[in-house]
Amino acid sequence: MDAGSLANLDWGAVALVAIIGGGLVWGLFFFLRQNREDLDSLQETLASDRDDEEAR
Repeated sequence: MDAGSLANLDWGAVALVAIIGGGLVWGLFFFLRQNREDLDSLQETLASDRDDEEAR
């Protein structure tokens, strides 16, 4: 790759791809964090229900 081809690079497109890529990474991180919180909540609910069943 020579210096001339870098000058012809469309930096707006590069910025757009970087923003979209960053958004996808952030979305994936948020999705996984929310799933972990939901799993913890579900496990607490199941444990509570199990304790209620054993108390009867």
